[in-house]
Amino acid sequence: MALQFGTSTALTITASSLAGGANRSSSAVTTGTSNNVAQILCTVNCLTTSTAPSGNKQIVVYAYKSEDGTNYLGYSSTVDNVDGTDKALTAIGSPSALTLLGTIPLAQGAVAVTTRGVFEITGALGGVFPKWGIVLFNDSGTALGATVTATYREVYYT
Repeated sequence: MALQFGTSTALTITASSLAGGANRSSSAVTTGTSNNVAQILCTVNCLTTSTAPSGNKQIVVYAYKSEDGTNYLGYSSTVDNVDGTDKALTAIGSPSALTLLGTIPLAQGAVAVTTRGVFEITGALGGVFPKWGIVLFNDSGTALGATVTATYREVYYT
């Protein structure tokens, strides 16, 4: 068996200029079934603005999952309201049913730079799920820049 890395593929999330304190979920990704997927890697890139972050100075990255491709963990109309679409969320619960992937620290000060975080999806979610996605929480005290993107890459054995 040989380890293979699939193509880096864009994740749909419209988080450009995401306001401080706001949340955004990505569209759900359907895990490939033609390969023996063992791991999924995800990269989030965020352009900051020339306004210095304040408070916690971070972007918090969560994951969500669905075993059946229709019902998503933690879905409710008031908190953690992920439904597999690219949309603004009402609120993230405390505690949350979302899975914390990690944070992207924003310690650059009043300089516009692209920061990134690379996360391992399958380990955090406890396995390979048919559908999954990410949620970004802008905990930086200021809006993000005009470019916020995410990609994922499946790792499999042949």
